[in-house]
Amino acid sequence: MGKRLFQQVFVSLDRTQALGLSQLQVVSELDEADKKETTYHTVHSSYFTKDKPVCPVCGKRNTTETKIIPRNFKDLLPSDDGKVQIIDLVFHQRYFRCKDCENLVFHENIDFAEEGCKFSNRLSDLIAEGTLTRTYERVCKEYGVPASKASVGIIMRRRMRLRVDMQPPIKPPDAVIIFLAEFFSDTYPMVLGAYSRDVRLLDILPSSSVMEYRLFFRQFDCKGVKQVFIDPDEQLHSAVVEIFPQAEIMVSEEYIRRCAREALQDVIKKEGNHCNIHRRYAKLTALESHLTPGEHRRVTDGMKKLPRIRAAYNAYQDLLRRMETGWTIPLLREWLDSLPEYVADETEEDGNVIQPLTEFSLLEDVLNLYENQIQNYLDSENKPPSGVEAAVTGILDAIAFMPYGIYDVLRARMLSNVDQELLAIDGKTCRTGVRIEKLTEKMNEIAKKIRDKKEREEYGYDTED
Repeated sequence: MGKRLFQQVFVSLDRTQALGLSQLQVVSELDEADKKETTYHTVHSSYFTKDKPVCPVCGKRNTTETKIIPRNFKDLLPSDDGKVQIIDLVFHQRYFRCKDCENLVFHENIDFAEEGCKFSNRLSDLIAEGTLTRTYERVCKEYGVPASKASVGIIMRRRMRLRVDMQPPIKPPDAVIIFLAEFFSDTYPMVLGAYSRDVRLLDILPSSSVMEYRLFFRQFDCKGVKQVFIDPDEQLHSAVVEIFPQAEIMVSEEYIRRCAREALQDVIKKEGNHCNIHRRYAKLTALESHLTPGEHRRVTDGMKKLPRIRAAYNAYQDLLRRMETGWTIPLLREWLDSLPEYVADETEEDGNVIQPLTEFSLLEDVLNLYENQIQNYLDSENKPPSGVEAAVTGILDAIAFMPYGIYDVLRARMLSNVDQELLAIDGKTCRTGVRIEKLTEKMNEIAKKIRDKKEREEYGYDTED
């Protein structure tokens, strides 16, 4: 290695103490006069010792230093007055070679920052706290640091890891409900737990893979779960069969209604450019009998020149009416077979026949592939709590309203802004997830705050509360 880059005589005890990171010592020989107050060059506290580091693979000390690479971080100095001073922290990190492990190269470990992150842990925690209710870019701008896209996921995962580590274990629910939510072209499994008649959000998973389900459900004893309600998804179904071998696995009425509702919404989206119905998605997907006379009139008038929406609306309303009085798989198949009749009753203004309602074909696929799971639901004496449909709809609507963010930001906002419900059992504290009404209320509040702020910046005026 030749001459060492730093000498111990240049260690600044005052600046090392001010920095307050036990692993680091501040060296001053590289400081520029005009940047000295905001730039801290540091080395590991073992830099000036003769101790050789232990190889992380073989555990031996037959190692030698090979190179030093400066790593740049943004950090903050501790302050008694509560003010935040952002600094540039340059850590000169040493790399070593192990002669007993086929020349394996490794770097010295640090605990003041996460691997791959451009911020120190204490600054990361501050930024993560702000990102729970504001945009990541805005929080970084307020602290005068670059909004590193490579770091946002790391700091939010750290935030959630620290939070989960401090929480008590999950109480096994009576039933598990897993549904898939789309958020800006990505799909995330939402895990709900039913405790008696109450429904809680337990977590949101990064993907619908068997491995992710295994990692999550190993947190509690799955043998106590009696029922699992799922969305029709091959990976999800395979996972729950493996993880819950003793539970009833079902596709519930909630999914059937949701699938039909989303099919109608798809038709509205494709055909509704000239639809003047106020809040058309909400009005057209509501049960017709729940509309006021005025709303019913406006809905009817708004669909006069939209025959394909009218056909889909009539088909959807007919399905809801049939399901209100009890339904069966043959009834669903009969309704699917009748879809061409709703189309046949409508024509375009130029006399052409409208296109078939293929948007509802997913229901037919579900019936063919998951008939047993649907029949299990119909035969079950214990249906899921009545609040499940409202819970799923509320979460999906809140997610649809949320501004864009990566998975880690969305998960942190959903699970860190509302306290988990706690329960004492045999002297031990367990958690039962987040109340859905509190969750959706907070999510909508955050989304409105972010959107209103963005609108004020773009258009130069304050929006009304």
